[in-house]
Amino acid sequence: MHRPPLAWLALALGLVLSSCEPFTAWYDYSAYEPQLQYSGRMDFTLSEEGPVWAFPGTSVRFRCNCTGVDVAFEDQGTGGPEHTNWVNVIVDGETEAKVQLVPGKAQMLRGARNLKAGEHTIEIVKRTEAYVGPVRFIGVGLQGILLDPPPRPERRLEIVGDSISCGYGNEASINTSNKYTEPNTGFNSKNEDISQAYGAFLGQRFNAEVMHSCISGTGMYRNNTGATEGTYPDRYGRILPDDEASSWDFSLFVPDIVIINLGNNDFNVINPEDNLPTAPEPGPFKETYAKFVQRLRGYYPSAHIICSVGPMMNDNYPKDRQHWTKMQKYTSDMVASLGDPRVHYFAYTPIPTGPYGEDWHPTADSHRAMANEIGKFLQTLGW
Repeated sequence: MHRPPLAWLALALGLVLSSCEPFTAWYDYSAYEPQLQYSGRMDFTLSEEGPVWAFPGTSVRFRCNCTGVDVAFEDQGTGGPEHTNWVNVIVDGETEAKVQLVPGKAQMLRGARNLKAGEHTIEIVKRTEAYVGPVRFIGVGLQGILLDPPPRPERRLEIVGDSISCGYGNEASINTSNKYTEPNTGFNSKNEDISQAYGAFLGQRFNAEVMHSCISGTGMYRNNTGATEGTYPDRYGRILPDDEASSWDFSLFVPDIVIINLGNNDFNVINPEDNLPTAPEPGPFKETYAKFVQRLRGYYPSAHIICSVGPMMNDNYPKDRQHWTKMQKYTSDMVASLGDPRVHYFAYTPIPTGPYGEDWHPTADSHRAMANEIGKFLQTLGW
């Protein structure tokens, strides 16, 4: 549905847009302008004012002749350090503004200003994961005018994973002196940036449109809580991963390559007797994994599917349990059992030492190293 520029938005939100450059006008555009190009899973049926989305990396992209960009969102998170959403305003490939949304309110928020006069490609990206909460996109304010949309990349990549793939804590950089007890910081949404996660770096490297279908805490066979219901495969078919009634149409995004980075949480279920992580039984894990890969093959008949082992595990912790070795064997055995030449096994190099992101996750620099490592493998597949 097309709507005219949202002159109503400033009145509806009680806002008056102003500029430090008084001779250049600001114009407001609704979420339904045809020049806006959307990417990722989003639901247009929940609100007439604009689409709702939850996954990180979901974005709106456009071209403009402009010197300033503001953004209008409603943050449907509950607030606080874990449930306040953030978005990036990316201008010509560089993040120009990190914008904190206001939980429970629809507002036009200051974005990027004082841009060089002329044409720009802008991308508004949800940098925070679904755990933080959904957002509703309402529109943009431009100190300038919208132009025809940019061409979409020809390549498509889907990232299927957990908190690692979401960029959990990747803006933090924490050194540890007390090994295996720090940096246990807890989750802070301000320190998560999907634009600095390995999937985004791969998108830049290969000029690919990337869909991040990642959900923290989830596993292939069991979540980090030990639950075997509500796992990643159970929630994969949703637009909003916490909404059972939200159903994604897989024909809307058919990737050339799917990278799966799951299993870390399966191996991170705490045994209450010794307070240490335990490994899942190999049979149920491999069986569930194989069924999920076969399900993906049904959605994407021609895609390369990479079953990867992430960089957060190693054989040092927990001592003598060989989780890293077991995870590699479980996954590589499962891949071999399928006999599908377009299903591949890949293992990242474990993070050897700090600094770490929050709760031992990769930093942005570690994500860049991950992208470089698997990027070389993607080249062998013809990318």
